[in-house]
Amino acid sequence: MLLRARCRTCHAAISPVYPVVELAVGVWFAIAASYIGRAETMEVLIADISFAVVGFLLIGLIVMDWQTHLLPDAFTLTGIAIALFLVCSQAIFLGPTEDQVLLRHKAPITAAMSVEKGNVFLTGPEALIGGRIVATLAAAGLLLLVRGAYKALRGREGMGLGDVKLLAMIAAFLGFWPAILALFLGVLTASFFAAFLLFRGRATSATRLPFGSFLAAGGLAASLFGTNIISAYISLLR
Repeated sequence: MLLRARCRTCHAAISPVYPVVELAVGVWFAIAASYIGRAETMEVLIADISFAVVGFLLIGLIVMDWQTHLLPDAFTLTGIAIALFLVCSQAIFLGPTEDQVLLRHKAPITAAMSVEKGNVFLTGPEALIGGRIVATLAAAGLLLLVRGAYKALRGREGMGLGDVKLLAMIAAFLGFWPAILALFLGVLTASFFAAFLLFRGRATSATRLPFGSFLAAGGLAASLFGTNIISAYISLLR
């Protein structure tokens, strides 16, 4: 404010994007700190740290893709590595009987009877780590299929591999269904934005949109409200 939004040395104008981003990161870290302060166990503490890290990465990716149409591997792939490291760290403090999973495999004998065959039992740490790795691969695979289908139908690419890596990063931090929620919110907001631009005559059907920015914003929303939204949706189906 004292410098009137200009650089102290060269006096060039400073874009308002930078203070907005710094404010957004500060608010996100403040929210994360409030969670960390209430953490009662190490696994919850690590989950709260993961919340802080994913928000920091997603805010940066929103701005970078909006300005450059690029999603750097230094953020997405490094983010996946950090997420899996934090998940493994979280699993260390998870007891073998916590969140354990029994995958039942039943073979039918008759129309009315079946016998259990080849059941798989996973301890809590195994289920957490294995589930998050599967979520990461599944999210990336899903978006790769969408990308391939779009290219086959339209004859041109509709999204870059950076978007695939971004969704994989979100899944690595949050899990598969929150990543799907982020994808849904990203597609929804991007569609509304595209419709607005078309209505105003500021874009055509060939105009490129920074989809990664919308996907990352969906990831922020999934980080904050994903559990409640998914639970509410499941309750509606019952």
